[in-house]
Amino acid sequence: MKTPKVLQDAQKNIKLRWKFIEGKERPFVYVGLILAFVLSVAFIFIIYDGISEKYLLQMKFDSEKSFNSIYMALSDSTSKALSVMDDEGVKGIGIYSSSGSAYQRLGEVPLTLPLSKLAQGRRTGQDSTLGIYMMDESTNEIEYFRLSRLNVVLELGNIAPSDPRGNQTPYPDLPDIIYVKFDGSTYFNSLRRARILSIAGMGLMLLIFLMILSIYNNNRKYRLQLQKNESLAKLGAAARTLTHEIKNPLSAMTIQSALMRKLMPEEFHQDLDVIDHEISRLTSLTNRVSEFLKNPAGEPKDIEIVSFIRDISRLFKQNIKVQTDTPEIVVNFDEDRARSVFENLMKNATESCEGRDPEVEVDIRAKHKTVTILVMDRGDGLPQETKAKLFDPFFTTKIHGSGIGLSISKQFVEARGGTLKIYDRENGGTVAEVSLPCK
Repeated sequence: MKTPKVLQDAQKNIKLRWKFIEGKERPFVYVGLILAFVLSVAFIFIIYDGISEKYLLQMKFDSEKSFNSIYMALSDSTSKALSVMDDEGVKGIGIYSSSGSAYQRLGEVPLTLPLSKLAQGRRTGQDSTLGIYMMDESTNEIEYFRLSRLNVVLELGNIAPSDPRGNQTPYPDLPDIIYVKFDGSTYFNSLRRARILSIAGMGLMLLIFLMILSIYNNNRKYRLQLQKNESLAKLGAAARTLTHEIKNPLSAMTIQSALMRKLMPEEFHQDLDVIDHEISRLTSLTNRVSEFLKNPAGEPKDIEIVSFIRDISRLFKQNIKVQTDTPEIVVNFDEDRARSVFENLMKNATESCEGRDPEVEVDIRAKHKTVTILVMDRGDGLPQETKAKLFDPFFTTKIHGSGIGLSISKQFVEARGGTLKIYDRENGGTVAEVSLPCK
C-alpha cells in the first residue's frame, strides 16, 4: 500500500527537524550539563549549611545545658560541680557583672571578663541575648557569652565579688553575663566531617559531570562517524555503478576518437584533442573514485619524507620552497598514496590565486615521533562558506576540479594514523597541515 503524500511530507519534515536538532544540540547539552552541575553544587552547599547550623544549635543547647547542670551542682558542692564539668567537657564557668567583674568563677576562666570579645561577636552579627560564641578551631576551644539577668535566688555571700587581695566588696549590680569555656572537639570534628563530605560530594558531582560529558562526546563522535560511514557506503554503491556505467561509453568514445583522427582532415584534429582531453579527464575521475573506495592504507613502506617531498615539488612550474629542521625523517606510507596526497596539496596551493605568485612553501618539522608537513601559500584564502565542506566528496570551487582530491587525501592520511587539516594562514593565504607518525 502506497504511503499517502501527507504522511510522506510529515515524515520528511520530522527528519529535517531532527537533523537540525542533531546539528544544534551540542550547546544545549553543554549548557544543560553545566546548569545541572551548578545546581548540584548549590544543593550540596545548602545541605552543608543546614548541617553546620544543626551542629551549631546542638552546641549552643549543650553549652546552656552544661552551664545549668554545673550551676545546680555548685549549689551542693564545688567538688560535685567540678565532677560535672569534667563529664560535660567544660573547662570553666563564670558569672560576671555587666562591667566584667567576676561574681563567681570555677575552672579556667578569667578574673575580669574581656568585654572586647562581646563587641567582636556583635560585629559578626551574633545576638548577645541569644549567646555569643568565640570559636578557635586550632585549639578546639569555644567560649560562650550570654547577657542574662539570673532570675534565681542567689546566695549573695557566695557570689559577692572579691578584689585581688581577697577582701569582700559590696556587690555593685546584679549578675548580668554568663561565661562558659568548653572543649569543642566534638563540634569541630563533626563540622570537619561535614566539610570533607561536602568536598567529596562536589568532587563526585564533578566526576559524574565529566563522565556524562565524555559519554556524550564519544556518542556524538560515534554518531558522526556512523553518518560518515553511511554516506561513504551510499557513495560507494553509487560510485561503483557510475564508474562501471561511465567506463564502457568512455572506452567506446576513445576508440571512435582514434578512428576519427585517422579519417578526418588535419584541421579537425584540434577539436578531437578537446574531446580526447575530456575523455582522459573523465577516465582519471573514475579511476580516482575507484581509488577512493579501495583500501586507503595500500601497501605501506618506509619513505624518507623530506627528499620525497622535494622530488614532488620539482614537478611544478612554480618555485616551491621546501625547508626542514631535520634532514632525514622516515614515515611508513604507501608510496603512490603519499604521492597522491602531497601532489594534490601542492597543486591546490599553486592554483590558489590567479595573476600572481602564490609563494608556495613546504615546512617539515619532526617532534616527539610525529612529523608535521605544512603546505602554505599566499593565495586568495578559503571562502567562509566553503570551509565546512572542504573534505566532502565532489565538492569543489574550481571550474575544472572534480572535488575528490581532498577527500582521498584525508582518507589516505587517516588510514596511516595521521591527520589532515586546512585553515587560514596568518596575513593571508592557506595552510594544509599533515601530521603523521614517524620513526
